[in-house]
Amino acid sequence: MTENIYRLPHQIVYYETDPTGKLSLGKLVDLMMLASYAQGKAVGMPEEKLNAQGQGWVITQHLLSVTRLPRRDEKVVIETKATAYNRYFCYRDFWLRDEQGEVLAKMHTAFVLLDLKTRKITRITSDVIAPFGPEPLRSIERLASPKRLAKVELAKDYRVRYFDIDSNHHVNNVHYIEWMLDVLDKDFLMEHEPVALNIKYEHELNYGQTCTSKVELLRSKDELTTLHEIYMADGTLSCSAQVTWR
Repeated sequence: MTENIYRLPHQIVYYETDPTGKLSLGKLVDLMMLASYAQGKAVGMPEEKLNAQGQGWVITQHLLSVTRLPRRDEKVVIETKATAYNRYFCYRDFWLRDEQGEVLAKMHTAFVLLDLKTRKITRITSDVIAPFGPEPLRSIERLASPKRLAKVELAKDYRVRYFDIDSNHHVNNVHYIEWMLDVLDKDFLMEHEPVALNIKYEHELNYGQTCTSKVELLRSKDELTTLHEIYMADGTLSCSAQVTWR
């Protein structure tokens, strides 16, 4: 189980936390992506090398569960392992642990390799994936999609800024999470903590484009869930998500 697991120690700093003093959901995903990036450098296949070859890893879906969000100044360890791949998808697992080794959060992520010039998915070759040591797969994992909105309760428009764009030349995946949660009001966010996130990326947003973030709240006796969708100006679905709260 420990083979090919990369570990990155980290101390939570103030700008990674929200007004409650806890690590924000977006920054949690950011830290996990940082561990993935660091492993790429450690095994000799950094993002910069891929970019120089005209390629880049792009996330298609995150499945995240949270036991507890760490607080400011808390020391943690982010772990990651590339678990499996096929011709077009690579799958990676992440764990966030406290100093005692307890798992605070875990995430399963699907990636594709993008041709940065054509903006199309390209085949994953052995020279790109072999340094990470994942197991080959013949099939594609069937990950559950987020539930779709039945009605829109809240909505807000956003415009893609220059600083929302990453080195793959599209909106960084974490900004979608922030745009989705930002539609919820302050009191809701202060009083609730996310325990699960299923987010699926459909069509990339680019600099200067506008989008609308929409949300629906589903309340039951045992569970509170928010459904999120981000649409491009032309009505194309860019991203959808389902968040469970406590």
